Amino acid sequence: MGWRHPEGLKSKKLLRRWREQKAELLAALPLHLNQCLAKGNAEAIHELRVTLRRLRLYVRLGRPLLVRKRLKDFLRWARCVSKATSPVRDLDVALEWLQGRENTEELIELLQDRRMREWRLLVRRVATPPRGLLKGLTSLRPNCKPHARLARRYLKIESSLAHGVCRGVLRFLGMRDEQQHQFRRLVRWSRYLREIGLPRRARKDDALISVLVEMQEASGDRQNLILADMALRRLRRPVVVELRRALVAQQATISTRIRSALKAVGGFCPPET
Repeated sequence: MGWRHPEGLKSKKLLRRWREQKAELLAALPLHLNQCLAKGNAEAIHELRVTLRRLRLYVRLGRPLLVRKRLKDFLRWARCVSKATSPVRDLDVALEWLQGRENTEELIELLQDRRMREWRLLVRRVATPPRGLLKGLTSLRPNCKPHARLARRYLKIESSLAHGVCRGVLRFLGMRDEQQHQFRRLVRWSRYLREIGLPRRARKDDALISVLVEMQEASGDRQNLILADMALRRLRRPVVVELRRALVAQQATISTRIRSALKAVGGFCPPET
């Protein structure tokens, strides 16, 4: 096995998929942003963050093809939005974990109050994209030979991500929490990049995408437990002690799932990694 594409990477098809899927994300972004600022529910914020993550990868992949100033302006704006939404998303994770658990009504109310304060800060901090910012990402630089340059950059990024993921597979269990979070980002970028490189019909049955998704979800579940624990730590209530014990127990269970996912991803890595 390996990271090679089953039908080879065809540059003209890659360019077409990149442009079409980037256009879809750009069209969806204002809707998600408006819903986030108007309602601020957990789903709207999550969808906004996922759309921004994907778009940032699409834009970085297309760096040689896009006008540099527009690219930098977008990435700067997107980072600000992601940073502003993080505190609210972290509290959403904790609130989701608490739902349905006994004797948590007061804790949920406290966290919901804090979330409302964070969301109001988010609304003040997040600006709509400057005029022309998103449209500027739809046009290409003249005379840039787009399909060949995009394919070269794709393979370069793919190789770098594959190396980082394969190194992380061997080191994950000994990493600190922040390092594990960074590893999950590499896995997520690898998955998104793989999806760009394959036609939609081929993604569902692609073995590498399957193991990357499982690795992303398993490590993400562990990260969510850490975020829930961080939120509970700040609440000085007797019930918190028992809840944090439950979080520790769940982390131990997820560790087994993570080991299995690491082994599956490692099956796509060269022996010398």
